[in-house]
Amino acid sequence: MVKKGAIVLSLFFFLFDSLSAQKRLASDFPGSRDGLAAMLQYIIQASPKERKALNESLKPDLEDCQAVFTPDVAQKIFRYQKKLNRTARIVIRPLMNKQTDYLLWGSNSHGLSVYEGEARYFPGGYKEISHYLQDNFVFYRVKFIEPGRKLGSAYDMLVYIDGNWRLIHRPWAALVEHKPLTLD
Repeated sequence: MVKKGAIVLSLFFFLFDSLSAQKRLASDFPGSRDGLAAMLQYIIQASPKERKALNESLKPDLEDCQAVFTPDVAQKIFRYQKKLNRTARIVIRPLMNKQTDYLLWGSNSHGLSVYEGEARYFPGGYKEISHYLQDNFVFYRVKFIEPGRKLGSAYDMLVYIDGNWRLIHRPWAALVEHKPLTLD
């Protein structure tokens, strides 16, 4: 026979675990490659509600954009991120249930400018905008994949700014002019 006190205590621990899991924010993870890896593992295992809370904490503000980009483009990048959050609602997560693994690449602005090392795994737009990036950051790209596969759900750029991880998603799209395709 189960005692009434044991049920109450079990319910308390269940609720405490649920609440503490929901409170994982981007700032809870250290500002290192290992810290980002821990956050990605958490994202893979998290419930949709937990992912939503974490993703809310990944949104950059104007000060974040000013810290990462040169003054002449920071405002433009921030406006683009706000537009993405309103229209696309970017949520970093595996898009398929079988995507239980990830690939992770990192580079600084110099690596992106010469497209060497892990920078080769970033979209080419980063090379084009590398001169707008501040030098004191490491920028990351992640791809959630099925184990043993190379294709998956990619997100960039994750960057650690003043004690918080931020997702400044594909900033090159705001800065690189896309010329229309013409058939001549």
